[in-house]
Amino acid sequence: MKQVELRFYNSEIRANEDGSMKVSGYVNKVEQLSEVLGSAKKFVEKIAKGAFDRAIKNTKTDIDFLAEHDTKQVLASTRNNSLSLREDNVGLYMEATIVPTSYGKDYYELINSGILRNMSFGFRTVKDYWKSGLNGIAERTIHELELFEVSAVKNPAYSQSTLSARGIDLVEDITIPNLKNEKEQLNKMKTEFRYNTKNEIEIRKENESREFNETLKGIATRDLQTTDYSGAVIPENVADQIVVKLEEVSPVFARAKKFYSTSGALKIPRENAVGVGMFVGEGENLIEDAMILGEVKLEQKRVGAALSLTNQLINDAAINMAEYVPSLLARRVYKAVEESILHGNTDESFRGIVHEEEVEAFVLSADVSLLDTLLDMTLNIHPEYLSKAQFIMSRPFFNRVSKLKDAVGHAYVQNGIINGKPTKTLFGLEVVISSALEDGDASGQTPLILGSIEDGYAVMVKKGATMTVVQDSKQALRGSQLFVFDSYMDGCVYNPDAFAKLVIA
Repeated sequence: MKQVELRFYNSEIRANEDGSMKVSGYVNKVEQLSEVLGSAKKFVEKIAKGAFDRAIKNTKTDIDFLAEHDTKQVLASTRNNSLSLREDNVGLYMEATIVPTSYGKDYYELINSGILRNMSFGFRTVKDYWKSGLNGIAERTIHELELFEVSAVKNPAYSQSTLSARGIDLVEDITIPNLKNEKEQLNKMKTEFRYNTKNEIEIRKENESREFNETLKGIATRDLQTTDYSGAVIPENVADQIVVKLEEVSPVFARAKKFYSTSGALKIPRENAVGVGMFVGEGENLIEDAMILGEVKLEQKRVGAALSLTNQLINDAAINMAEYVPSLLARRVYKAVEESILHGNTDESFRGIVHEEEVEAFVLSADVSLLDTLLDMTLNIHPEYLSKAQFIMSRPFFNRVSKLKDAVGHAYVQNGIINGKPTKTLFGLEVVISSALEDGDASGQTPLILGSIEDGYAVMVKKGATMTVVQDSKQALRGSQLFVFDSYMDGCVYNPDAFAKLVIA
C-alpha cells in the first residue's frame, strides 16, 4: 500500500478562452510556506526548488489529471501527452487538454465557469528536512517526492473513501521527528532517503553515471590514428543538468523570467509603466491607462564552454564524471550568462541592464552621500517591484557599502533570511554579489543595480542544449578528449521601471 499525502494550495486553474477544452495553471509554488497543517501536531511545509522537476523526470508511472482525486474520472494523462507538467522558477505548472468524454466535458464546463478553480496534488515524500519554527510550529522542507496525480478541486475537503478505492493509504497526520538536535538530522538527511526509496534512486543515478562514464571510456579507446573529426552527443538529460545547475550557481540567472522556445525568435510585451485601475461613476468613461506596451524581440545567441580531459583521468577517475563534468561546465557558462544579463553590450551577447538606456541612472559624485543615493534608488523603485528586488553589486563596492553605519554605529548591511536562506540585506532587501559588475573606483563605472530581475528581465532558453565529446586528431595526439556544451539563449530588459542603476561620476 502506498502512503500518499494530499496538499491543497490556493492556485487557480484557468480554461482556454477558445473553448478547446484546454486548461492550465500552477499546482504549487515552490519555496513558499504552506498554511498550518496537521491535526495532532501542527507544522508548515514548503516544496524545495527542483523537487517537482526531479519527480517528473524520475517517475516510473503515468501521472494523471483527475477530478477531485477520483481515479475513475481521469481528465488527462501523461500517458498520451494530454497532460504536460513542468517546474519553472515559480512552481509546478500544468497544461492539459481534457479528453472529451461525457464527464470530461462536464468538468471542463465546471472549470470554465469557475466552480472548480483550485488545484491539488497527491504525492509521497522521499526526502525531507525538519526544523523548529516560530511559535513551536515545526517547519518541513520536502526535497524529494514521488508525484502521483494532480487534481482540479472545488475545496480542500478530500474524500478518504475515494482514496481508499485507489489502493493507497492516505496519510492524515505526519510524524514530526524530534527537533532537539537539528544538526544531527541535517547530517542524516544528506546520507539517507526515507520510505525505502533510497535504493531505487541511487540505482537510477548509478546507472546514469555508469552510462556517462562508459561513453567517455568508449571514446577514449577508439583508434587514435584517425584524422577525421569524430564526436558523440552525450544523453540529453546530462545537458539538461547544466541548465539546471546554472540556476543553482547564478542567483541572477535563476531570478530572470524564463521563456522556453523550440525554434525561431520570440516577441514579448515591454512594459513602460505600472498601470492601475480606477473607480468611476455609473455612466462615466474609464480613462485610458497611461501604460504603453511595446515589444522586445529575443533571438538565439550561442553560449557555451569547452573542457579538455585526459584519457588517463577518464579511465582512472574515482569521482562521478557524470556530475563533475556538467558541474564544471555550468560554473564556466554561468559567469558568461550572468555577465551578459548585467553588462552585455555586443551583438553576440544579451542586452544587459547596465547598458539599457531606459533604466534610470543615479549618479554618485564626490559631493553626494552614498547613503542618500542608495535611499533615493530604493524609493525610486515602484513598490510593486520593490518587494522582490535585490541589490546586485560587485565585491569591492559591497565592501564600501558594508561600512555605512547609522548615528548609533549600527551597520546598514545586516544578516538576514531570504527564502529560508541566510544572506546579507540592505534596507531589508537581499544583497547579491556578482563579479560581473565593475569595482566602482573609476568614472563611468556601474558597480550596483537595484531591482527585481523577475519583474524586469527576460531570458529565452532554446530547448535542445547539447553536450558533445570531441575526439579529433588533435585530441588523439594529446591523449585527451574535448567536452563542448552548447546552448542558445537571449535576454533583455522588458520592464525598465523595475530597475535603477548607480553610476560613478
